[in-house]
Formats: sequence, C-alpha cells, structure tokens
Amino acid sequence: MMFMTVFHHLVVGLVAGSGVIMGVCAVLVWLSSYISNLESSKSTLDRAAYVASIFTLLVIPLAMISGNYSSTNSGSAMFYNKFLFSGIAFGFTSSYLVGRVRFGPELWKYSYLANLQMISALFSLTSIMILGSIGSKITLGESTLDILPFWPDFMNSIVINQWFSLFLVIIGLISVVISLRSSSMRISLND
Repeated sequence: MMFMTVFHHLVVGLVAGSGVIMGVCAVLVWLSSYISNLESSKSTLDRAAYVASIFTLLVIPLAMISGNYSSTNSGSAMFYNKFLFSGIAFGFTSSYLVGRVRFGPELWKYSYLANLQMISALFSLTSIMILGSIGSKITLGESTLDILPFWPDFMNSIVINQWFSLFLVIIGLISVVISLRSSSMRISLND
C-alpha cells in the first residue's frame, strides 16, 4: 500500500489548497460589500470560490479513502477524529456549493445569504485546517496549530451511541429534504 500513502499525501495537499482558495475567496467576496477596493474583483473571487468548492468536494472523499488504506493506526482516536472533521468539512463545503448553485452569484447582494455563505466557507476552511493539524500530529508528532493555547486533545474522541447517531442522520436527512422541497421559503432574487 505504499502507493496509497503517496496518493494520500497528494490528495491531502489538493484538499488543503482548494479549501483555502474557497474559504479565502468567499470571505473576500463577503468583505467586498464593506471594502470598496474589493468591489471590482467580486465576480472573479466568487467564481474562484465556486470552482474551488466543487474541486474540494471531489477530493475530500479521495483523501478519506486513501487515508483509510494508507494508515497503520486506523483504529486510533485521532484517526476517528480525522474522519469526523472530514465529514464536517464536506458538509460545510456542500452547504456553500448548494447555496451558490441555488441562488447564483446574486446571493452576495443579500446580507443574510452572504453571511450564510461566508460562515459555511469559513467553517469549511477551519475544519480543513484542523484536519491538516491532526494529520501532522499523526505523521510528524506536531502541527502548526500547536501554538494555540486552547487546542483540544485529539488523542481522545467522543463516541456516541449508534442509535443516537442514526437518529441524528435521520434528522439531518429530513432537514435537507424539507429545505429543498419547501417552496414557501424560496427567496426571489429578481427583486
């Protein structure tokens, strides 16, 4: 499985790079409403964040699969936390992409949608940074985020009951279906 280790390192770099581009560009688009110097770059930054979110969604599962096959300590708490934060990063990136696809680039004109997009991108970026830190802890024993005084101990993990997990998944799926089917909550951007 030596090939999977090398492939995992490649894919993790792609996740980090595209996630950072998505997060930084989305925050800059959001800031362009408040900083006039960024207004001329707004559409370019929006498109860059949009394309980067698509690419991030494609490479996160590849990183998870290759990480599973290349790891020698796949039963450890840190490994479990890596999968947990991969799912969180995937969820927030999906949220960003769905919002952008559904409302188009015009969503940045509405502060409540723009705030939601920025928060989704920022949480995705934060999750990807935490993922990188956990990976560095596993492979190198240290990470760049060790300088933070409040950094959690990833040597332990929170394990919840499987029935509670299933309940949370069902609630999440119901929420997604309701939000996608709800016609009363549609926002007309043609105002």
